[in-house]
Amino acid sequence: MEAVTDCSSLRTRRCWHCSIQPGKLLQCACPSKAPTQTLRLQERTRCSELVYYGNQGRLEYDFKVAPGVDPKQIALRFSEPEKVELTPAGVLVLATTAGDVRLEAPRVYQEIGEEQRPIAGRFILLATNQVGFELGAYDRSRALIIDPVLTYSTYLGGSGDEGCSAITLSVKPGCPAIAVDSAGNAYVAGPTTSPDFPIPSGTTPFQASPRGAADIFVTKLNSTGTALIFATYLGGTGADVSAGVAADSGFNVVVAGTTNSPDFPTNGTNAAFQPTPLSAGTHAFVSKLDSTGSNLVYSTYISGSNGGDNTTGLALDVRGRAYVTGTTTATNFPATSGAFQATPKAAHQFFMSKIDPTLTGSASLAYSTYLGGSVGPSGGVTMGGGIAVDTSSTSPGVFVTGGTDFTDMPVLNASQGTNAGGIDAFVAKFIPTNASGTELIYLTYLGGSGTDVGNGVAVDSGGSAYVTGSTDSTNFPAAGTGVFQPANAGGTNDAFLAKFNNPASGAVALTYSTYLGGGGNDVGLAVAVDSLQGARVTGFTDSSNFHTQAPVQASLGGGVDAFAARIDTTATTATAAGHYSTYLGGSGNDRGTGIAVDPQGASYIAGETASSNFPTHNPFQSGPSGSSDAFVSKLGAIVNLSITAPAPTPATTGVGNQVSFTYTITNSGDLTTGVTFSDVLPSNATFVSASTSPGSCGTPTGSPSTVTCSIGTLNAGATATVTVVLTPTVAGSLGNSGTVTVLGSGFTATASASATVSDFSISVAPASATVTAGTPATYTVTVTPVGAFPNSVSLSCTSGLPAATSCAFTNNPVPNLTNGPQSSVLNVNTTARPPTTAALAPNPRSGGPSYATFLPICAIAFLGLRVGGSRKRLILTSSLLIGFFALILFQAGCGGSSTKTPAATTGTPVGTYTVTVTGTSGSASRTTTLQLVVQ
Repeated sequence: MEAVTDCSSLRTRRCWHCSIQPGKLLQCACPSKAPTQTLRLQERTRCSELVYYGNQGRLEYDFKVAPGVDPKQIALRFSEPEKVELTPAGVLVLATTAGDVRLEAPRVYQEIGEEQRPIAGRFILLATNQVGFELGAYDRSRALIIDPVLTYSTYLGGSGDEGCSAITLSVKPGCPAIAVDSAGNAYVAGPTTSPDFPIPSGTTPFQASPRGAADIFVTKLNSTGTALIFATYLGGTGADVSAGVAADSGFNVVVAGTTNSPDFPTNGTNAAFQPTPLSAGTHAFVSKLDSTGSNLVYSTYISGSNGGDNTTGLALDVRGRAYVTGTTTATNFPATSGAFQATPKAAHQFFMSKIDPTLTGSASLAYSTYLGGSVGPSGGVTMGGGIAVDTSSTSPGVFVTGGTDFTDMPVLNASQGTNAGGIDAFVAKFIPTNASGTELIYLTYLGGSGTDVGNGVAVDSGGSAYVTGSTDSTNFPAAGTGVFQPANAGGTNDAFLAKFNNPASGAVALTYSTYLGGGGNDVGLAVAVDSLQGARVTGFTDSSNFHTQAPVQASLGGGVDAFAARIDTTATTATAAGHYSTYLGGSGNDRGTGIAVDPQGASYIAGETASSNFPTHNPFQSGPSGSSDAFVSKLGAIVNLSITAPAPTPATTGVGNQVSFTYTITNSGDLTTGVTFSDVLPSNATFVSASTSPGSCGTPTGSPSTVTCSIGTLNAGATATVTVVLTPTVAGSLGNSGTVTVLGSGFTATASASATVSDFSISVAPASATVTAGTPATYTVTVTPVGAFPNSVSLSCTSGLPAATSCAFTNNPVPNLTNGPQSSVLNVNTTARPPTTAALAPNPRSGGPSYATFLPICAIAFLGLRVGGSRKRLILTSSLLIGFFALILFQAGCGGSSTKTPAATTGTPVGTYTVTVTGTSGSASRTTTLQLVVQ
């Protein structure tokens, strides 16, 4: 293989020769170095730097493209492949006589400070046997790094054994199991004989050292797999092995398994159902540790007195209640009142028990039943199995699988009503809260004419059940379209995956079924299911032709390897992009024994390894510590999100006026869930709103104030937009940064932008004016920008005006101040006061007008003047006199009621007044004052 670079007139060629031999991984050498499994090759030109990393026989590489260089000038040339092709997932496949070589789709990024900013990128086929790179938009002034996708993978163990094959001489039960919480932290439990199992410093484990021949380790890894959060031993003076681990919503850890210790710890905060075993021998147990791994909340035996009990599976419901399954030979294994099957039907039976660790004593055993048949050779065979529980909080459905040769299992609503021969798998669904006798919803056989065993079961959000195990039947039941592997590949066993629907009533139906294997021995041990009905399966294989698709590791690394697969049960073709299947192992024996899936679609695999070169990446523990260790590997989707720095709208604004920052988030990787946007709000602005499409935003919380938007799921190639609206409160630069993260992945990308914020002031001239009421006072109000203020300003008189006075501005609002100060003439309009009217003086006695007193005086005088006149005149005078006296009486009757009240005085009062003038722009206001003197 050659790396070819062409940089302007300079052509530089450096060759590294890689080969693949039958049954071996890709190995590389250069003329100055001998072939080796661990090889780092580096060559630098003025246009690019090429680095190959030989990671335990696996080829990985970086291209670092210099600023200004066109990455189209870089190509890979392969000298002797039979075929070079690209898969729909972007994986480069080189077909050679020795086998296929696969190069994963590149991860492309630029380093900006300490940030790795993702760039869209993919392989493209060029001329014969040459491959180039096609990239999205990026900053050509910065170096560009093209890097293959890597996963985290770590050893986990001490100087003894953590491999179940070495401790229990079997691969189920008792092997490492795994669970994952909503934050992507992994919980692992398994057996150990190590006196020095790693316990992180600064923590207080519940049990700091081992007590017996084999104890259980319980540990929590952080979301990147680089550090232990806590670890503890759990066990007594005998041998103790785990069969499952789970975490509840409070991050408390529940472990179930098998112990022959007479003193297994049961001194939890809540009293045990069975603090001591009913007899010596092996018995089931369930234990709950708090979220720190320091305290035992609950722990109990579940045992009979005259037989052995072995736990094979554990599940938790949404309320933290534990469900365990296994096998028993005891005739008095605990069965609760009204149990589906209260007594055994044969020497070997399955059991299913429900423990509520929030209760105490006998009340904590919420349900327990036998499950089995009576007709089968040698008392019947009970093998496996696994257990799962659905998401119902009130009446959860419990799913149990295993393998048996009983021909009279209590079949109900079955898709396969009879045993097809030998040992068959079975799948049963219970609702333990149902009335006695109605707990069993369905039970069906699953198998062909050979030996078929169910080892693991999972359930999706719709209640469909997924089962994995092993089969040597060539006629294993088939179902579905787009089946990943329709036929048995031969050999000892193939793994299988089967899916059953969730009928509202009547018979359950097999809706999907596939083999998974090659020509050797292939066994599925555990299964999980994602939100898209993709089944995640792990187990082990020694087949050199195991059915792989888009593998992380394309070939068998040693005698036995773990495998990990995702089977898309909704796919319409066998080669759909939703499928993948890969080896996972080194030169020794490695087995995948537990699997979990996080909300983002990443698979977490736990198992055992005896390889000194098990593939690792960013490990907590980079190499083995004993002859066998546990391992934990995370196979994640390609998380490749980019966030585009927004152009603030507007880019320049004034204080008090809103600015919008719109971020665009693009998914250049696989379908990604748990996408979250956060914005730490600047202190020089007030928050207005935040919105996202798709998704929703909350209200700001915390200190500093932060707004968070849940975008949710982004399909490959999809985009999301987030808009944050702020109002600046001071002049200067308004900066804003948005960060996108993916829950549980450690991925983060940030973009930022800033807007320029200006201010304004107002002034008035003259400072004082004197007017007579009824005439206006005239001022000039000037609005002056502090910077280029682009917004309008509204003017008003907000306080201090006297009565009967108003303000009027000739230029209001003042338009944008980009070109400098703007003025407005202010007229303060006063109102004239009306003149005062004089009134007659009142009579000091009656309060009436004084003319009422003058009338009788005048009349008497008039009478005196006419005495002695003619009779006609006398009559006339008498009449007038009578009238005058009547008038006098009338005036006296009216009294003061005839007085007039003068009209209220109006107009602007005399005085000196201070008037406040306010300029408002958006939510910002600035003020000044003027003086008004009214005469």
